[in-house]
Amino acid sequence: MPLSDPGWTAVELALTLALYRWLVSPLIGWCAVRLGAGRYPAVALNGTYPEAPPRAAESLQAGAVVALLSAIGTTVGSEPTGDLALVPAVALALVLWKYLTLDYDAARSLGWQRADRLAVLLAGVAALRWPSLAVLAVVLVCGRLGGWTHHSNVCLRMVKATFCYSLAVGVLPWLGATPPAASNTTLAVLLGSVYLSHYVTAAWSKARLGRFPWSWMLENRTDLLVATSYAWGWARFIPARRAARIVSALRRVTVLLNVATMLVELAGLLAFVNLWFFVFAVAGALTFNCVVALTSGLLFWENIVTGVVLAAAVCSVSGSTDPIHFGAWPWALSVALMVLVLAGWAWRPNILGWWDTPFSAKVFWTVETSDGETYGLYNDFMSPHDREYARAAGNALIPEPLVTFPLGGVEDVAIRDHLVRASPRDDDIERTKSLFGAMQLNEERAARHVTYMRHLMTAVNSGTPKSPLPRALCWLKAPGGHLYYWGDLPRYRRSKGRVSKVAAWYREEIYSSEEQAWIRLRNQLLFSEDIPVAGRN
Repeated sequence: MPLSDPGWTAVELALTLALYRWLVSPLIGWCAVRLGAGRYPAVALNGTYPEAPPRAAESLQAGAVVALLSAIGTTVGSEPTGDLALVPAVALALVLWKYLTLDYDAARSLGWQRADRLAVLLAGVAALRWPSLAVLAVVLVCGRLGGWTHHSNVCLRMVKATFCYSLAVGVLPWLGATPPAASNTTLAVLLGSVYLSHYVTAAWSKARLGRFPWSWMLENRTDLLVATSYAWGWARFIPARRAARIVSALRRVTVLLNVATMLVELAGLLAFVNLWFFVFAVAGALTFNCVVALTSGLLFWENIVTGVVLAAAVCSVSGSTDPIHFGAWPWALSVALMVLVLAGWAWRPNILGWWDTPFSAKVFWTVETSDGETYGLYNDFMSPHDREYARAAGNALIPEPLVTFPLGGVEDVAIRDHLVRASPRDDDIERTKSLFGAMQLNEERAARHVTYMRHLMTAVNSGTPKSPLPRALCWLKAPGGHLYYWGDLPRYRRSKGRVSKVAAWYREEIYSSEEQAWIRLRNQLLFSEDIPVAGRN
């Protein structure tokens, strides 16, 4: 039966979404968990790096499912071609680069970690050559290398969505549907919606924070995000007085920044009106990511590169013999996808909406070397767990109630008001903690953490390799996403000497806009563990 371009695109998108939501994505998640996702040292966020080799029985279960999906993709799927096909290929390549070049977890055996890297490398290269094997690569990178983290979500979802699209395009003719001559529009709407929905979701979450949809734009103190990021460890190479002047300057344009942020994030709703709207929406997302990186140390480099490739591919295809359609019906289909995403019926982007406050509460680590020098152990050294150590890895050690997210964000207006109005010279913070705080102290997790740090630093002392790359090629390591690499102390490197002691500290700081200074409220030792300097055999 012949279908018009709008009808065919709608059917393809509907079938793609159904495959994604109820078949492919759940199975990929199930397989990744079978392979070990989420088992890093105790409990962590977002499906982290495993701590042991996969179990044989569970690997066979996952392998059977992956083999079946890959066979279906090879037999039934109709792989996209042309410039748009480069977008998921580049997205997969970025994920592979990131996770293949992460450090080894030196506290664990290197044998199975090297086997993991080799398996992911082979599967990734095969998937780039034969896209029907993309499921295999995604399952391995998520299940064995901790690939399911926030910063990689856009890339992974593009790869999964393209796989589902290829199945939908291959199945429909079997059902008697006759495709029209055009083929690029559906894939463009799909990939554009996957990418831009992450920003629309962020705007939606901000709009729901306050009493009115515009409350966040008018009331949020975005300048305080810069202040807490500085306290957290971003850009500490800038003198504190100069950083305070930057925060003060941003304070004067906060509303303008907030309005621009919301408009850029919502631009995806109009992306398919015409080509220039699409380019503006993607360029706005790229600019937003760059501003976020500069102001907070949160670097979504995967989104930046993927966005550039997506915009370039759409512009290229729009001038081809099979151009992408823009206008009323592509726009309506894209908005429909966005609505389904917001309703939780498609992929589920992270909810990125909070109120910024001047208060930061964080665990940080120090080491003492055998010659008596003390250094900061920042999250870049903790790769492959650098994301966790930049966020909440030490929360189980804290004997105080916590009231904020990492970087000082909160969702509750009452907590925001208490913290923003708090005086660093009074007991306002303590009262806020008693009213709204929640204890995350966990003795079992704390003990495991101490043991893990002892094993890690002992392995470092013994010369256990951390990087999978040869020393001459370490510059090929992919950038991190949480750039909290600085602090009061110089950064520890192996060249500084062997470690004799590792310690964890709990620090509370508040930024005073009136004094234009960071005021330290608490600097509490949580544990101090001696490390064998001679290393272990």
